[in-house]
Amino acid sequence: MAVALRTDIARRTDIARPARSKETVERPELTLVPAAQRRTVGRVITAVIVFFGLMFAVVALRAFMAQEQMRLDELNRDIIRARAHYDELRAERALLQSPSVLLEKARSFGMVPAVGMKVVEIPAEVAAEVAASVGKIDEDIASTTESKLDDFGRIKRQVGPGR
Repeated sequence: MAVALRTDIARRTDIARPARSKETVERPELTLVPAAQRRTVGRVITAVIVFFGLMFAVVALRAFMAQEQMRLDELNRDIIRARAHYDELRAERALLQSPSVLLEKARSFGMVPAVGMKVVEIPAEVAAEVAASVGKIDEDIASTTESKLDDFGRIKRQVGPGR
């Protein structure tokens, strides 16, 4: 274990320090800076750092907002194009459904206009039998004073389950 010992020789100034010449320029007197000034300098430096940090954040936020605005503008252009395309398709559909175009297409397929029309009456029994076999009852057939289920049950008995 090493221990430092202090001896009388080390205390002597002529051995411990080299001798100064009288020509040496004297140093100015050192003074202590008050603690308040040191704190003020630290606060100023902190304020400057915070200020530049905030400025950087503002610039970054503005750049982000500009990017998002560009994206929104592109989406708006896409919506406008899609609406215009939709309107074109609706106009084309209306044109294709017009009677003149339908008549022209029918003639190109070799169809001719009907000469006369004849309405054929279908007996109620036949209509009910068909409705019962399909499982659907039309409103005009079922609009009697009887219940719809009563009418269907009567028709189902007549037709039978074997068909």
